[in-house]
This record gives sequence, C-alpha cells and structure tokens, in this order.
Amino acid sequence: MMEQFGSLDIWATLSLKADFLAQAFNAYLSGTGSLKAVSLVLMMLALLLFLFLIVIIYVRNIIFFIKSNNPQKNLEKDDTGEEDVINLFNNEEQQELERELQKELDLALAQRREKEKKDEEAQKKEKSEPQKNKKDDAEETKKEKNIYSRSKEPVIDLDWQKGRIPPAELSTASAIDAAALSYNQSRKELSQLLGLVMDMLGRGVDDLKIAQTVNYKSQGMADENEILKIIDAVKSFISICISGKFSRLERYSELPGEEQALLHLANGDPSPALALLEKLMDENIDRANNSSSEEKRQQIYRDVSGYACCFGSLSEINDIMLATSAYELAVELMSSNVVAWSRLGDVYQKANSTSKAVWAYQNVLDFADGEIDVAEIANASRHLSEHLYAGGNSLQAAKLYNSAKQYYDSLGINRRLDKQELDIIDIIENNQESSLSETIKKLLTPVKNNRI
Repeated sequence: MMEQFGSLDIWATLSLKADFLAQAFNAYLSGTGSLKAVSLVLMMLALLLFLFLIVIIYVRNIIFFIKSNNPQKNLEKDDTGEEDVINLFNNEEQQELERELQKELDLALAQRREKEKKDEEAQKKEKSEPQKNKKDDAEETKKEKNIYSRSKEPVIDLDWQKGRIPPAELSTASAIDAAALSYNQSRKELSQLLGLVMDMLGRGVDDLKIAQTVNYKSQGMADENEILKIIDAVKSFISICISGKFSRLERYSELPGEEQALLHLANGDPSPALALLEKLMDENIDRANNSSSEEKRQQIYRDVSGYACCFGSLSEINDIMLATSAYELAVELMSSNVVAWSRLGDVYQKANSTSKAVWAYQNVLDFADGEIDVAEIANASRHLSEHLYAGGNSLQAAKLYNSAKQYYDSLGINRRLDKQELDIIDIIENNQESSLSETIKKLLTPVKNNRI
C-alpha cells in the first residue's frame, strides 16, 4: 500500500483537483456554471450541518446521562424550573436565619425569666431567714451535745475550733454538699447602693466603672438600664445643687438642706431630695406661665422637663406611681424628651400597661437621635423586641434584641471584676459610713466637680 502511494504523483493529482475546483467556483460566480455544481455544494453544506446537529445532540445526551447518574447532583431541573430552585434555596436560608434568631431570643427570654424567678426565691428566702436561723441554731446545739455525750473512743483532731470527733462519727458522716462550701455574694438593691455611688463619684470614678460595680453588688437584681438611670439621676441632682438653683428658691430656709438631702439619699431615702425638686419645678412652671416671651417659656419648660426626669428616677426607689406622674409631666412639657419617653415606658412596663409601654418606646425611636440617644434607643429596642416576639414577629424581634445586646455588651457593665478591683471596693465600703459626710461636702464643691 505504501509503495503504491509512493509511486503516484500526488502533487500532480492535487494540482488538477484544485484547478477543477477553481474553475467551478469561477463559473458559479460568473453565472455561467452548471446548476449541478451549485446543487452539489448546497447538498454538501446541508449534510455537514446535519452531522453537526447529530453530534451536538449526542454530546448533550451523554452529559445529561452522566449528571442523572451522579448521586450528589440528583436534582433534576429544566430551563423553566431554574428560578424556582434558586428561590427554594433562598427561602431555606431565610428560614434557617429566622430559626437561629428565634432560638437566641428564646434563650434570652428564658434567662430573664429564670433571673426573675431567682429574685423572687431570694426575697422569700430572706424573709424566712430569721426563723430558719433560730431552728438551725437549736439543731446545732443539740448536735454538739450529742457529740460530746458519746462514748470515749480513740479520736482524731480535725478541727481546732470544734474539738475532737470520734471515728464512728466520721464513718457515718454524710457527704459534704459542694454548694454549701461556695461563697455567695450578698445581693443589694439599688437603694442600698446609692451611698457607694456617691462615694465613687467623689473619688472621680467614671460612670461605666461605677455601673459595673453596682451591677456586681446587686447580683442581677437590676438590669443595665436601671443602673445607668439611677447613676444619672444622682449626678443630675448633684449638678442642680452645684448650680445654686435650690438656694435661689423662695423660703429656701424652710426646705431640707442640700447636704441633708444627699445624706438621706445615700441611705436610700429620697424624700428630702424630692421635696427640693418639687419646689424647683413648681416655681419654674409658675414663672413660665407668667412670662410674655414664648421662647423663654419653652426654654423653662425644657429645664423643668429635665428636673421631672430626675424627680421620677429618684422616686422610683419607693413610689412607682409618683415616678409615673413625673415622667408624664416631663413629656407634657417637652414632647420630644427622649429620656422621659424611655423612662415612662419603663414604669408602664412595670405596671403591666403593655399598650402604653409600646407607645412610649415607639416614641423613643421616633424622636431619638441615633448618635446622642444611644442608651435610650437600646432600652426601647430591648423591650419592643419582647412585645414583637409575643406577637409572632420573631425575626424583627431578634434584630432589635441583638442591637440592644451589642450596645450593653460594648459598655462592659457585665464584665467580671478582678481581685484588685474587688479589694478596692471592699476598702471603699468599709470606710463609706465614716467618710460619707466629707464625700458629700466634696461633691457639693463646684470647683472640684466640673465633671458632674
């Protein structure tokens, strides 16, 4: 075969074929060629297209067969169903996000209910503590008598305070309860920590460190917003004292002194401070009503609205109804007072007036400045998330709750105190009673308290 091909004049044959094709092409272009040549060319083109179509169909069938037999890609789809599949995945991702957010919100609510339950149990336990202590003392006395009245046997000295315990007693002793050995920090209410707040203010401690200390001492009896609120109220009252507004009141000598008011407040009694604030509000409202200038009247109303917020925060210590009236007066005098709306929502929430609380918190979000009223926005968002969750809107509830949680976490109020900080707090508390009068005088000195 190779010899035959080698003996042929291949180049001559190719040259003849090329000349023939060139002549046919020129004849076709000049219109003088035969119709058979044109028909032959068209048939060849049609045949090529047909073969190309068969190849495409064959390749497509092979690809489809491979995909259909792949267990990891067994999802059949056509051109019209691709959008449905994409939407299906998007919906599943959205549902998964909602489930995660709802779980997080459920956990937060469960922790809050557990904390409230523990608070109730602690209060009940504190009430029953005196009777239980009497019973425990009586039982302890009986046990000691029984121990010393037993038969004399070889003994082991285990405790230098309780004497010797017989081995028989050791062998029958019950297992030690680990919970009984753990140290439990005493819990204090906010009214019991006002003296500590003033002492730390007098030492120049910043607000967040004070809030962190109060949170540690209260052991969860107050949330972050309540702690920040009471610290702000104490500082506001001290600022009013320093400004001399109380000393300019009519019949000032018949009112409680400022040092006396702070001393009572440090001991959990806000009555003298409330008397001063009430007199200040009454006189300023009368002055505003008698003013002929609308601009001056509105400025006085703004000031009194701030005094009313301080009055309400201090009266919340022992009279929530009085606090509610004060906050309502604050928003009546200045409808855009975001602080007053936030605190009004809090007292409505405590009074189980859900619809009023939602209305107040919604006004917070409506009037608030995102850069100035960050604390009030966080408080309103946290409470509104509970109402939205109860209404079935778990996704929006989770978003509000997470934004509030991020704010309080950023403050660090819930951060654990280290040993050195705890030692400093113990020193301050131990010297608090003896140095309280000097601390109050220091707080009322304007030159030294520009920071308040």
